[in-house]
Amino acid sequence: MLGFIAPALLIYLLMVIVPSLQSLQLSFTNWDGISPDYDFIGARNYEDILTSGRFWNAAKNTLILGLGSAVLINAISLAVALMLDKLGHWQGFFRTAVYLPALVSGFIFATIWKYLLNYNFGAVNMMLRDLGLPEWAQDWLGNSSIVVWVILFITCFTLGGNTTLIYLANLQSVPQELLEAARIDGANSRQVFRHVTWPMLAGAVTVNMTLALIAGWTIFDQVMVLTAGGPGFVSETMAFFIYKVGFGEYRAGFGSAAAIVLFLVVIASTVFANAYMRKREIQA
Repeated sequence: MLGFIAPALLIYLLMVIVPSLQSLQLSFTNWDGISPDYDFIGARNYEDILTSGRFWNAAKNTLILGLGSAVLINAISLAVALMLDKLGHWQGFFRTAVYLPALVSGFIFATIWKYLLNYNFGAVNMMLRDLGLPEWAQDWLGNSSIVVWVILFITCFTLGGNTTLIYLANLQSVPQELLEAARIDGANSRQVFRHVTWPMLAGAVTVNMTLALIAGWTIFDQVMVLTAGGPGFVSETMAFFIYKVGFGEYRAGFGSAAAIVLFLVVIASTVFANAYMRKREIQA
């Protein structure tokens, strides 16, 4: 068995584990990412992170996008899955249509939305002007008060395909005998969903919430393409902040420290969310 897993394990060690440990080491240095020499500066990078307004802004954006996308994606996906489950005909067609966005990379989707939301020639603003609502036209990606919410909308639009299919698969595995028994006992559709269907979806909720949280904490493609963190640093997320300071500003040591902080946040939030969801599964 070890002979079969050794090649993949070796590649994983060299490409993931070793660089991660090196990142931890570099987080205690002032390395610029290019020079062969650097000095160990202790925990100064972590101290700078805690006092950096730019970092806390990125942390706030990540919290909005991570939690917001997780909740919205799951709510929308569950609603769509419930509608698909009720379809008697064309279910395969609509199921494919719902899943298609998941096949397109975040980079490509963000590029499409960047053109759609362009202030001068974007389809969204042109449609608003044609409808006689020019005051509604916005610089969607340049307005610092709404840009994070625009990114949240685009993220929810692109990440719901897998979540919907997981919910749909679980809905179709709910025993019909339980549903029929509830209806015979006089339960209406809302009561059937609340007391029969919803508890049976506990496992799917755990999986989908965990995956959505991880994807939300590490959002990068959309920010890179749509705003490059702008205007200014307003729309930076933690993942983009790490990339920007590490590779764009040649502060690899500081970027490594920020990456360690992000890793700890992802681990802690995932463990907490899983513990809470597993507890809910038992209660359900």
